[in-house]
Parts: sequence; structure tokens; C-alpha cells
Amino acid sequence: MTEKQNPNVTMRVRIGNNELEVSGPKTFVEKKISEFIDKQKELGLVNTITNKPLGSTKNVASETKKMSGAQFFRQLSLKTDVDRTLAAGYYLERHKGYESFTASEVSEIIRKDAKRTPPRNPNDTINSNIRKGMIMAAGDKDGKNAFVLTSDGEDEINEMLNQ
Repeated sequence: MTEKQNPNVTMRVRIGNNELEVSGPKTFVEKKISEFIDKQKELGLVNTITNKPLGSTKNVASETKKMSGAQFFRQLSLKTDVDRTLAAGYYLERHKGYESFTASEVSEIIRKDAKRTPPRNPNDTINSNIRKGMIMAAGDKDGKNAFVLTSDGEDEINEMLNQ
């Protein structure tokens, strides 16, 4: 009976590059989210009046030095076009603040920012990542298919970054 009154919930909050995911009873989750927002205020990433993130991710990132695509790709040991595509999607979401990305944006990041040879067919490499569960469809963007990383895709790149 108590569980029905106090059901478990899961919430994920991202402010800039900082993210918190917490599960448990509603009051516990609300307390942890509140603590997280307070910490972001201390870091100057949240407006203390509105409790909303300051600007977009791009504005938050501009308060600190940005990482170039080339610098990001140098941190990773990427051997295949499929891995480079996954890394480009991560870079677009985490460092450029994109909510979703297209195949042409992936190709452009790899070519222009990372200064690497892009895949011959970026749609094929995206589809390979979809089959692996690393990327998923996210509707359309400017009339093109849009995609986002899954949590498994983010974890994969985070593991590469932490090696």
C-alpha cells in the first residue's frame, strides 16, 4: 500500500555538459534534482531567478574553452567509419549542442572539424549504428532524416574517452 502512495520515478536532467539521472521515491528524486540545480547555480550555469539554464548549450560552452572536432577525435581510437560516425554524433550533441543530427552534418563534422576522411555513405554507417543500438531515428530536420544517440551510444563514446 505504501508503494502505491510513493511510487518510484526516474528523472534525467542535463544542464550544459552536466547531467544527472536519479531513480527512487518522488521526494528523494525531487531533492536530488534540487541539489543538482543548486550546484549548477553555484557554477553559474543556471539563472538564479528563473532556475533555467543560461542560454543554449552553445552559450554555456562559450564560457569555457571549446574543444574542436580535431581535438575530440584525437582523444578516441577510432578504427572504422561506423565508430567515426558515432563519435561525430556524440560531438554534435555534446559539444555543439545539437538536439539531433543528419547524415550530412555527420559527414561535415568529420571532414571539416575533425579533418578526417568522411564515410563514403554516411547513411550506411548511421544504419549500422542503428542496428547496433547506438543511434536511433529522431524524425526529420530540415526535410532530412534526423538521428540521436541512444544511452548505449553515449556510454560507448564515454568508455572510449575514459580509457
